Amino acid sequence: MLLMRYIFCSLLIFLAMTAFSQSKVKDDTLNLPDGYKQWTEYRTAFRFGLGVQKSFSTELGISRHKYMYNDLGFASKAFYASVEWTPAFSKEDQPVYAFKTGYEMNARVLAPGLEVKYQTDFRHEDIVLTPKIGIGVMGILNLFYGVNISTMNSPFPNIGSNQFSIVCNLNRKVLKRKKTI
Repeated sequence: MLLMRYIFCSLLIFLAMTAFSQSKVKDDTLNLPDGYKQWTEYRTAFRFGLGVQKSFSTELGISRHKYMYNDLGFASKAFYASVEWTPAFSKEDQPVYAFKTGYEMNARVLAPGLEVKYQTDFRHEDIVLTPKIGIGVMGILNLFYGVNISTMNSPFPNIGSNQFSIVCNLNRKVLKRKKTI
């Protein structure tokens, strides 16, 4: 029951963020490349990541990503929803599945973020808050260190309090963008 409420609330938050982020970018008379000196619109991007938190983990999901760049650097914003899988640490343990939502930013190479996830092995459950910081390139490729803050005394032995991850948001528009003027 808690799992269904979490999935419903995560989906509702994601859809609300998508609906409220549809503002149009002003057209520039100079016909600048997309994202140059102005924010782009939020675009849906495929998201995947690999991580270590006592054992290996992987995630797949979708994100809403926007960016801006100029001669001094770049910035990006992304919010996301994804599913994370952590295999069993030993024969007595079960794999852990997580449904998570979060927000990440980039300012030049600095990349802070925050995510909330519901974890379960279908015997135990946990809700975890993970503030994270790292380095990244336009929100497309980020390397993060995060601290998992468990609300239920860390019931999973293969999930540690420290998390290292590399995450990719594949926004096709960024990958295809033209060079600056």
